[in-house]
Amino acid sequence: MTFDSDQSGRARRRAWRVALLLGVALAAPLAATSSEPTATPTLAPRDAEAQDAAAREELAYAYALQAYVFAFPLIITERERLRREKMTAPAGIEPAAPINRLGHMIRLATAQGDLPYSPNNDTVYTGVALDLRAGPIILRMPDIRDRYVSVQVTDAYIENQPYLYSTRVNGGRALDIAFVGPGWQGDLPPGLAVARMPTNLTSIAIRIAVHGEADLAAVRRYQDAMSLTALADWKDGPSGTPPPAPAVRARTRHEGDFAYFRLVADLMAENPPPAKQVGMLAMMRRIGLVPGKPFDPARLDPATRAGILRAEMEGPKVIDLIRRTRGTPTATGWTANRAALANDFDYPTRAGNALVGLMGNDPEEALYFNNFFGADGQALRGGRTYRLHFKAGDIPRTDALGFWSLTLYDARRFQFIDNPLNRYALGSRDDLIRNADGSVDIYVQPTAPGGARDRNWLPSPASGDFKLTLRIYMPTPEMVAAYRQSSYLAPPVEPAD
Repeated sequence: MTFDSDQSGRARRRAWRVALLLGVALAAPLAATSSEPTATPTLAPRDAEAQDAAAREELAYAYALQAYVFAFPLIITERERLRREKMTAPAGIEPAAPINRLGHMIRLATAQGDLPYSPNNDTVYTGVALDLRAGPIILRMPDIRDRYVSVQVTDAYIENQPYLYSTRVNGGRALDIAFVGPGWQGDLPPGLAVARMPTNLTSIAIRIAVHGEADLAAVRRYQDAMSLTALADWKDGPSGTPPPAPAVRARTRHEGDFAYFRLVADLMAENPPPAKQVGMLAMMRRIGLVPGKPFDPARLDPATRAGILRAEMEGPKVIDLIRRTRGTPTATGWTANRAALANDFDYPTRAGNALVGLMGNDPEEALYFNNFFGADGQALRGGRTYRLHFKAGDIPRTDALGFWSLTLYDARRFQFIDNPLNRYALGSRDDLIRNADGSVDIYVQPTAPGGARDRNWLPSPASGDFKLTLRIYMPTPEMVAAYRQSSYLAPPVEPAD
């Protein structure tokens, strides 16, 4: 036994020594290789210059493409400002009015509309574009406690500001809000809520829940109780006189190469980017985009100019992709539109929201899901039959006065599609039938499913692609947490044909 043990021990020690020697032998060349720098081929001067120029072009292209997407909401703000600068009265058919005026939408949207962003008939909008260069402007909001309401405020970059008035924030109680531009100094009257804006251009979206044509009269009464008053005219309350229209902004019309970035530079001079965007500011400086200064590509080297110009040419294609894929993809084919905790730094989602919806609420106010595809991976197409099955536990949950809806749009224009019922959405406020287990089936198809199921029918077109949007207003805190963690999954859109 002793002999066998000694032999076994000596054998093991010999094996270890062999393994150690083999390890050293094998490791030695690797160590030598990793410790010695790889030789870099020596380039001829002309080749080195060409390589550096190509690298500078690619780097400029990367920087400029990100700057293109970052600045896109500023372009949308300018588009809307120009529209309103030319208006002489509120539109009525859309939430738009001259600058510093209330733009009440006084009717529900229809398939005959042509808004530059997606409509919805869950809420009636009042839109406001403020120019605060001349001083603060005060918005009076009335008491609205019988339905969902919110006042969403964004700066020129369409970045949401803190909510001061909504069913969630203050219960819809009457409030006077003073909007103050970045350069203004002075005293405000007591009793005002204060919204200090980082840019003089300010956009406001007031949403009031509406349920069909018969409910419009109640919404109009609330709209009539709203007002805008310049601080200079405020005498312990609204003066009854709307703020004066701002002076027309002089604007150079840029055309040809670099027109996009020249315009961006002009807009940033009027509305500097927020200081928190320090990383993007540093990146833009590398391609000659400096807030407060005109963009002058002539001062850049040819390779950098070439990269910027490529980004300008490719930018529209990137934006078109973003409009269809913005947000966070989920396992059931939907995209959660504002799932990022700090959406201000999710530049693609922010740009897509600006193009398609103009302004989107924070998750605590409303959740948004979009879908262009069926569960089979194919685009949602007219003429086909689809079903959405909401399990009882997956039906969206909201606080009091909250609700959810599913809306159908044309996939290209994001407008309602004509149908015999003029029914563009279905949701929790409709008389939906439930299955025995509490689940809900919604039928998306061009013809009625028949019988009681017609109550759950969302008409789709006979041809052409479409998209679906699920909105959840005043979601419960648990729903918001699940949304941010991507653990809430809207049901897949299942082909049923």
